[in-house]
Amino acid sequence: MKRLGDLILPDSLQWTNLYAWAPVAQETAHTLGESQVVWLTSLTGGRPIDLEAADEVTWLTMTQVKAIHAMAVQPGGVFTLTWEDAECQVMFRHQDPPATSLHADFAPCPTVPWRDSVDGDVICR
Repeated sequence: MKRLGDLILPDSLQWTNLYAWAPVAQETAHTLGESQVVWLTSLTGGRPIDLEAADEVTWLTMTQVKAIHAMAVQPGGVFTLTWEDAECQVMFRHQDPPATSLHADFAPCPTVPWRDSVDGDVICR
């Protein structure tokens, strides 16, 4: 099951950068004598998490979009992301806008029926 807070997410939602991060920080420098110095540390947080509702694959209802938006506008909000068997605490990445990028699948025209579906990205850390 995929869930953000109390909101159940579509099974087809993708975590696009799941394997693009390692919990290690490393910095290197060279001394005047050309020796290399390496500093390493383990990271305990700050993992970027990009969730994607791909075009023509995953659809969010307007109810889900409104729930995601309500979470995204909470300053300092921390939410539990459940992704299959894993669980982590996440915040929306407002320092790297936009924190959400959702695109409605409808034409803003009164003659075209409303489709209650949206695709896009949810960006957390």
